[in-house]
Amino acid sequence: MRPQWWLGKEKIMKKETMSRRDQTRRISILAMFIALIVVMGMVPFLGFIPLFGLSFQIITIPVIIGAVILGRKYGVILATVFGITSMIRGAMSGGFDFLFVLPWISILPRVLWGIIIVDVFAFFKKVFGRFEKTKHKRVLSLAISFLVVSLIHTLFVVPMIATGFPIVFESPSVYDGVLKGDFGQETIDGLSGLQSFNTIMKWMFGVIISNGIGEAIIAMLIGSVVTDRLLVYLNNNNQAILRGGVYENRD
Repeated sequence: MRPQWWLGKEKIMKKETMSRRDQTRRISILAMFIALIVVMGMVPFLGFIPLFGLSFQIITIPVIIGAVILGRKYGVILATVFGITSMIRGAMSGGFDFLFVLPWISILPRVLWGIIIVDVFAFFKKVFGRFEKTKHKRVLSLAISFLVVSLIHTLFVVPMIATGFPIVFESPSVYDGVLKGDFGQETIDGLSGLQSFNTIMKWMFGVIISNGIGEAIIAMLIGSVVTDRLLVYLNNNNQAILRGGVYENRD
C-alpha cells in the first residue's frame, strides 16, 4: 500500500497531466478556427462576399465565436490572423479591397477589436443574467452581443479605410504595386470622386449603414445559435475547454 504522501503526489501529477491535455485540446480548437478563417478569407465568395465594390464580411463570425469560447488571448490571435488574411487578400483584389494592403487598415483595427470582444460579451452576459425569469436568456445575450460586436468591427475598420484614399492617389508605390493591373485604371476612375473629404464621409456612412448593419444581423442570427450549441456541448462534455472564456462557468 502506497503511503499517504505518495497518493497526494499522484493526484497532483494526474491533475497536471489533465491540465496539459486540456491545453492541447484548446490549442487544437484554436488551430481549427485559424484554418477556418484562412479558408474563408482565401476562397472567393466564402468569407468575403463582394457587394457594391466592398466585401460583405461573414468571416468575423468564427473570430467572435473563438474569442467567446477560448478567451481574450485566443481572440486576439484569431483577430490578428483575420487581419493578415485580409491584407493578403487585399493585395490580390480590386475595388476598395486593395486598400487593405495597408496594415493599419487590415490588421490594427482587427487587433484592437479582438481585445474588446470578451468585454462586450461579458457585459451583456451580466445584464441578461439579472433577469432570471427570461427564457433563453443566454441566446438573447449572445444575439445582442454578436450584433454589437459586429457593428464595433465596422466602426473600427471603415474610418481606417478612409485614411487610405489620399495615400493611394499620392503614393507611387501603391500605384505600382497594387493599382497597375487589369483592374487598375477602372479602379482609379471609380475612386476619382472620393478625393474630397465630404465625399469620403458620405461613403463611410453609406458603408456603415448598408454593409455594417447587414453583417451585424447575419452575425447575430448565425453566431448566436452556433455559439449556444457549442456552449451546451462543451458544458456537457468538457468544461475545461471554456477556461478563460466568457462562459467559463455553467449557466
